[in-house]
Amino acid sequence: MIMIQFTQKEIEHLRKKKNECPQAILRLEEEVKDILKEPLLIPKTGIGNWSLYYYCPDCSVKLNFNRHSPKAHRCPVCGKIWTGSPYDESWWWIVSVKNYEAAFRMALLYQIAERKDCADKAIEMMLAYASYYKYYEVHGDIPYNGPGKAGAQTLDEANFLRSFALTYDLLESCMSTQEKEKIRDGLLLPGAEFLMEHRHMQLHNHEVIINSAIAIIGLIFGKEELVKEAVYEKYGLLYQLEHGMLSNHMWFEGAFGYHFYALTSFFAYEKFALHTPHSHIHHPNYKAMMELLFSYIEPGFRVPMLNDTNYGHTSSIYYLYEFAYREIGGDKLLYVLRELYKDEARDNLEAFIYGVDDLPPCDIVPTGNHIEEGSGNSIFRGKDGRYLLFKHDCYGGEHDHYDRLDISYEAFGKRIAPDLGTTGYGALMHYDYYKNTGSHNTVNIEGNNQAPVNGVLTKWEENDGILCLEAKADWTVPYKMPDSFTIVQWDEDAYRTVTMKRTILWAQEWFAEVFFVDGIPQGKTADWVMHFSGSVVSKPSGEEIACFSDKKPYKHLHSMIKLQTENTKKNAVQTIYRDDDVLTWVYGMDNGQSVFVGKGPDNPSISDINYRIERANGPKAVFAHVIASASEKQIQTYKKDTVCPIEKVTFEQREEGVSICVVQADGKKIERIITN
Repeated sequence: MIMIQFTQKEIEHLRKKKNECPQAILRLEEEVKDILKEPLLIPKTGIGNWSLYYYCPDCSVKLNFNRHSPKAHRCPVCGKIWTGSPYDESWWWIVSVKNYEAAFRMALLYQIAERKDCADKAIEMMLAYASYYKYYEVHGDIPYNGPGKAGAQTLDEANFLRSFALTYDLLESCMSTQEKEKIRDGLLLPGAEFLMEHRHMQLHNHEVIINSAIAIIGLIFGKEELVKEAVYEKYGLLYQLEHGMLSNHMWFEGAFGYHFYALTSFFAYEKFALHTPHSHIHHPNYKAMMELLFSYIEPGFRVPMLNDTNYGHTSSIYYLYEFAYREIGGDKLLYVLRELYKDEARDNLEAFIYGVDDLPPCDIVPTGNHIEEGSGNSIFRGKDGRYLLFKHDCYGGEHDHYDRLDISYEAFGKRIAPDLGTTGYGALMHYDYYKNTGSHNTVNIEGNNQAPVNGVLTKWEENDGILCLEAKADWTVPYKMPDSFTIVQWDEDAYRTVTMKRTILWAQEWFAEVFFVDGIPQGKTADWVMHFSGSVVSKPSGEEIACFSDKKPYKHLHSMIKLQTENTKKNAVQTIYRDDDVLTWVYGMDNGQSVFVGKGPDNPSISDINYRIERANGPKAVFAHVIASASEKQIQTYKKDTVCPIEKVTFEQREEGVSICVVQADGKKIERIITN
């Protein structure tokens, strides 16, 4: 059989390239040295459990993996040692992950650097798994996930099998007939059959991963029926590509972690199938999805923490641009790569194997605002790294959060009012805190999670240098759920009669927001929530609250104080926060609502972030704020001894809406009326 994923010409080019970029080969060798030099570590039973259980329950951070410590697992923050289930079983799965990742790298080292010892080790590993695989128990109880054998869920099984299939393709020429048959019949084909049995007919990143593994195994062994099912039938790869992308080019699950998780598996297939008739690398949706990040990227070259995204999810996504740029091209993709290599050498696996030899110059940068009409997200950009993301997209299913009309804000290099993202799904705080409406910068009813709804941008305009955006979420109209399994964790009744509208005014040095809520059920309250980084510098006096709430996520808040406000309906309730040298002023309309300040978990949960919660009784509620930030390190152009860009803020609630008057420190007076 001829190798499928690379031509002989490509292999020869890589062998030549290794002399020009020896550090890439050295890096590959470093990544496999531990597994290469030590005896194989292979589970003899299907014991592997979810890697997302391998988190400290107290700190919500990943435990330290030690290859030589299968029964004791240390938290890198608190130092506590965790033992027993599920940590031991998750440790075994991490062992298998490291095995299959190393196997592929060792196969590459054989082909490029002619490291026969690497080939021997990878073949030995595949043969060992092939000996045990048929005896692995079907297991796994992860919600809305099919079971696994080597792992505890079908998607883990797919990653495991796909990597070994890629390895097999690279090493097929140096295996005996007996070895090839054992791996084929003991591991890869039974694995493909298992994946076929446990596929779900749904749009989902899982199905992309599963289909990619099935299709690759089908291509290797000439199983046309597998290729047909996994690529061309409903819910196959092409269907996922064409139906899983929203009109704004985001993967429907709404999280950049899963946007690129899906693309990683799409491209794993495309890398393999590139020289076959079954490649679709030039499908326009690929380029659209890869270009999206250019519009969203935060100052500091950071990925927004939308929905089920965490820092671990985003650590490697940039490298996917190597293959994409080589095959698709485009300045937006080039920008990502040029930014990536400002701070690190271009000697990673993706660059060496799949990237162009040299990156050309790139002159474009993300500037200005990004407005997504209808259901989507909009982004405001301004000087001093000011950035605000306004979430008015549609509900995306299992990996979405219940936070329509949420905002996240940063300036001067600080995530001042961030989206907290999430942690490992096996950690308590994922479902107990991070995923819920009350831990986001939006409005909830009675502390309950928002039911699924489509956010819609209803107006945007710019006048006198101030951009105005208005978005709405309306639970009174029918909503169609995505074609994907999900876990119901919301309160339908609490929102059935509710409509919300949020308006953002984006000025040069501050922004204002007004939140209208209508149809609040009788006896229920509406809570406006925002959290701010740093420490509290100034706030009105108030009364301490022993227990703010026993409901998630509020039960994790502490040090809560009910502020004493004047209820003038005009004066602003001011709170000031400091994050290093960056000060943030929050002016809120004193409209008779209760105002609470306190603390709750940041991400990771070992530290706190400041909360400000305003509570109003129904059936209608109005919240209005002006928020400004400034850095003390900067030379101020305001009046003497003035740091804040704002001198005074007044609000006035009128029949037609809310009047906001801002007197800037430079003396300019700006007044706007935000209508109901």
